[in-house]
Amino acid sequence: MSILAAIVPRSEIWSAWQAEPAVIATAFVAAVWYGAGYYATGIKAVRPARAAAFGAGLVTALLALLSPLGAAAIATLSSHMVQHVVLMFIAAPLLVAGRPGLVMGLAFPVRARRASWTLARTRPVAIATRLLRNPLTRPVAIATRLLRNPLTILLLYTAVLWLWHLPGPYQAALRDRTIHGFEHLSFLAISMAFWAGVTRTGPRRRIAYVPSMALVLGTMLQSTWLAALLTFGGIAYPAYERSAAVWHVNALADQQLAGAIMWIPPAILYLVVFGVLFVRWFRELESRHATRPATVQP
Repeated sequence: MSILAAIVPRSEIWSAWQAEPAVIATAFVAAVWYGAGYYATGIKAVRPARAAAFGAGLVTALLALLSPLGAAAIATLSSHMVQHVVLMFIAAPLLVAGRPGLVMGLAFPVRARRASWTLARTRPVAIATRLLRNPLTRPVAIATRLLRNPLTILLLYTAVLWLWHLPGPYQAALRDRTIHGFEHLSFLAISMAFWAGVTRTGPRRRIAYVPSMALVLGTMLQSTWLAALLTFGGIAYPAYERSAAVWHVNALADQQLAGAIMWIPPAILYLVVFGVLFVRWFRELESRHATRPATVQP
């Protein structure tokens, strides 16, 4: 069934809560899995604040998808863009703050965790050799290692963002609930990979400060170009013309607003993250310089 056939009148939008079994079931499984890992060893794997952040991320994602915002996203592009911003810039970093990889991994048996950890630390050539010997050898660990590369994250982020904003795939997602769900899942997944890359800082950070800053700038630039195309271009998604008419809004003005929503709030957040990373990198350089032994002048 086409999603566009279920456009809710503007006057009824605040009562348009949705019941999506797949979304609810996925969130429930994630919560149970995380809880199992959180209490698996008898010692809490992360601080309660991190577990609370994960829970807040799940709730935020559910609100973005099932609340009246989800219904409004079917009618107007600007609402759909707000939904994407909530998923990618609020829900995703909250989920990452909960360290789901670590906590959920603890739900597995000890032998499986040790084997996965060993493989994740293995060099790519050795991984390929093991994979050729055994096609069932933990492909998740291989994918995890690849996602530690900032260039991989940037390329995937760019590909996902631009692919789903092409007129064909975007309007296909509006016509089919399964495609629509996969669109949101891919946005959430690649955003989590991005936030994991730029926020895991410290002695055992995933990506060094300079590559992290380059990742932030690269992501900001490519998303800004896409937002500019939506803001200053013509109608990109004719499917919204009908729904915009039902809501008595101008389709082009709605698209321009969507472009601004995609452009301004994320750009501000990108710059803030870049600034934080730069300050931490500078402090690390100062710390290294301070710990160096002083050279004795003859």
